[in-house]
Amino acid sequence: MRDGVRLSADVFLPDRDGPFPTIVTRTPYESGRDAFLDVAAYWARRGFAFVVQDCRGRFESEGTFRAYADDPTDGYDTIEWVGGQGWCNGKIGTWGRSYGGLTQWLSAPLAHPQLTCMAPHVICDDFYSDCHYIGGAFQLMLSLGAAVIWQTNLATVVGPQSRHVFQNRRFWSHLPLIEMDELAIGRRVEYWREWLAHPTYGDYWRPFDIRGRHAEITVPAFQQCGWFDPYTGSGFRNLNGMQQHGPNSRAREQQRILVGPWSHEEPASTSMGGRDFGPGSLLDIRAEEHRWFDWQLKGIDDGIASEPPIRIFTMGANSWRSEAEWPLERSVVTPLFLHSTGRAGSSPDDGRLTLDPPGDEPVDRFHYDPADPVPTLGGVLSVHMMTAHAEEPLEAGAVDQRLLEKRDDVLVYTTPVLAEPVEVTGPVSVVLYAESNARDTDFTARLVDVAPDGTAFLVTEGILRARYRNGLKQTELLAPAVAEQMEIVLYPTSIVFAAGHRIRLDISSSNFPRFSRNLNTGEDVGTGTRMLVAANSVLHSQVTPSQLVLPVVDSTLRFC
Repeated sequence: MRDGVRLSADVFLPDRDGPFPTIVTRTPYESGRDAFLDVAAYWARRGFAFVVQDCRGRFESEGTFRAYADDPTDGYDTIEWVGGQGWCNGKIGTWGRSYGGLTQWLSAPLAHPQLTCMAPHVICDDFYSDCHYIGGAFQLMLSLGAAVIWQTNLATVVGPQSRHVFQNRRFWSHLPLIEMDELAIGRRVEYWREWLAHPTYGDYWRPFDIRGRHAEITVPAFQQCGWFDPYTGSGFRNLNGMQQHGPNSRAREQQRILVGPWSHEEPASTSMGGRDFGPGSLLDIRAEEHRWFDWQLKGIDDGIASEPPIRIFTMGANSWRSEAEWPLERSVVTPLFLHSTGRAGSSPDDGRLTLDPPGDEPVDRFHYDPADPVPTLGGVLSVHMMTAHAEEPLEAGAVDQRLLEKRDDVLVYTTPVLAEPVEVTGPVSVVLYAESNARDTDFTARLVDVAPDGTAFLVTEGILRARYRNGLKQTELLAPAVAEQMEIVLYPTSIVFAAGHRIRLDISSSNFPRFSRNLNTGEDVGTGTRMLVAANSVLHSQVTPSQLVLPVVDSTLRFC
């Protein structure tokens, strides 16, 4: 590297004369793992050189690992080295999932002249609001899991035996959060403490934000995302950003994105969280990447050049289709208004969703106790192998929500039975009018597909920490018992709610341990230890019309 630090790279070459187009990936997860050896063999057998490198300070590479900080220049310098090797023909693509995706986006704005294309999968564009702080709520499981794994040579935090140390209720309930690095591995992790020391968006996070930098990125990207992975919104933002601001025609016109009914890992099953999406839901991701790299690095066009930029799987209909833009121009923004007689938290039939705005209705009240939070159960997760609050393996996806919906701190609102199928494809949000007696609290939202037998399949979800209701660059604590309008942004989705099904919205104030508990005191997220029970209320009236906002496509909401 430019500062003299030497990074370890494993190089795999085709068993023939070169030079070759080359694919590069950089990882903190050990270049010699079987997964990388399999990928390397796949590409070398197909005429590509493949380079997998340990990130700075990880495994065989020298230096000190600092999350994200050195990846821009280290990525550039690695491409510079690869491009100077006799076995490389000067056409270089990058590839990788998760951290292997962020290394690509972070170095891409430096625009190395030999970088030809990218394939960054399941990764965020903004490390603050799409990774560590979602709606201002600290993403505890992901952040601590990353901090532990990146400071050890064994990924013990996700192993089945880790329940003895990491994966148990006592561990996740520890306060203050700032000490959890030492609790886990016996030493401080500086970037863990930096993340907690910067709970609002600002100068610390800005260098890791790709939004606004698309004009500096000169090459096309193929992104793969999943409806149950938290970075699909980022994928679409990057797609639109490159199409609108890419500095050349290739960067603007050759972007591609693929979104399936998956989570963070490469798809290996037709089901996700107990819901089966049919045999057609599985794709050979490596074959899709092969088409991409053949086109970009070898000039082989099997029709990919003329395909639309977006390919998505619509759940419920269980079918693939292509689209030209995101969000879809033909989608109709449709509000479903919350109604009840004030018993949405105690009666399964009281909370309703309808197309009609509310009149004068009583509020729905519940108590949120940080000592007894709503546990994480399925959802849009990138760490689904972690262990949940109940000390059972946590699974991402459409897990049945009925167990949670029985709690009196979960408000449940449901439509009548659908008379016809309804497609919802695009961004989803909740406009919530709420109040609390606490200075700060969280509000969560989950969109649910209710089958005729009562099974409540999770579709997508979101969270908002109330102090960030007016933006993520500043905090504003609540005034007790004052109604506030808040927007909860849910992850995008594509689903057909079948005739005979019902659409449901669950509202609560916790999703633990995926997100840290709001202690309801307004104290600092990293150092706070004092907990209060919050009395929270959701309002739905003429002046406070709380609503679920859905992008309805090619259909109309009609109820039996």
